[in-house]
Amino acid sequence: MKKVLFLGPEGTYSHQAAIQAFENSNDVKYIPSPSIVHCFDELERNNEYSYSVVPLENSTNGQVVFSYDILRDRMLNATKKEGSQLYEPLLKIVGEQYVSIAHCLIGSNDIQFKETLEEEYDTIQIYSHPQVWGQVAKYLENLGKKYPKIKFRKSDTSSTSEAVTVALEQQTRLDIDGNPNKILNLAIGSQAAAKINGAQILQANINDIKGNTTRFLVLKRRNEVTPMKELLSTDSENISLITFTIDDSPGSLVDILNVLKQFSLNMCSINSRPFTSNKLSTRKWQYVFFVEYQTNQALSEQEWNDYYTQLNQKSLKWTLWGSFPRDKRYYD
Repeated sequence: MKKVLFLGPEGTYSHQAAIQAFENSNDVKYIPSPSIVHCFDELERNNEYSYSVVPLENSTNGQVVFSYDILRDRMLNATKKEGSQLYEPLLKIVGEQYVSIAHCLIGSNDIQFKETLEEEYDTIQIYSHPQVWGQVAKYLENLGKKYPKIKFRKSDTSSTSEAVTVALEQQTRLDIDGNPNKILNLAIGSQAAAKINGAQILQANINDIKGNTTRFLVLKRRNEVTPMKELLSTDSENISLITFTIDDSPGSLVDILNVLKQFSLNMCSINSRPFTSNKLSTRKWQYVFFVEYQTNQALSEQEWNDYYTQLNQKSLKWTLWGSFPRDKRYYD
């Protein structure tokens, strides 16, 4: 049986991504993890687990910086291949998933979300994952205008599903002094999270931008062979992700990008994250670059070798995180 780690608890968008990734597989058990870094750590050190599924970016909010920084740190601390600038972390990327995000405002079943809310509550406490706030900012602004006498507060949780759990736990009819509770505890999460926790959806589809989507990566240990049929069909285009550091000199980044151009590799995205070379260094503003490109199926084995040789010559450190099929939901 394959055990797949995901950012838990059950009912998160990460849970949905994991189910999507292995929807055509039998004998899969999905294991909730308390954090993104735990998904990496457990897969690296525990052979009991086969895969991890972690969020990478959102179509509205951009990077999930926690994941980018973990990839950065894994590269910087990886084992260097002898005679090369190539660094090989313990994990590799073998797939991706796109999940449509439909946020809901969620509360306990005894709540009546009505016009007279200001007569019952003076504070509304809303729980959710930090990534969510930027996706519902306009909605929350309008909610504040609708109930101007109520104070709105936001609290971060490790996942949207946990947000629902916390909101339900905090919601009581009476406060600690036995008086009617004037704080209304709500959560922003998925329809699945509401259903799993037996909660009420007060308002559905509250995203500021419709079509909001989060992209997830599927990770596996590098030293294991991956049958791609476990993930997605291979009739779609393939995507590769490299990370690298370069000299602080004019044209260093352009030199790398020109290598992609030379081998007709169409770049899909470029991102960067800051780092310090070591704990004793005082130099700031160094960056690890993340570049994704469409894998050119027409290149020969020799051309690929030439491509990697040039990457090696023009980088201080570099990692090929993997080449994997483009998820069909990307085109939706």
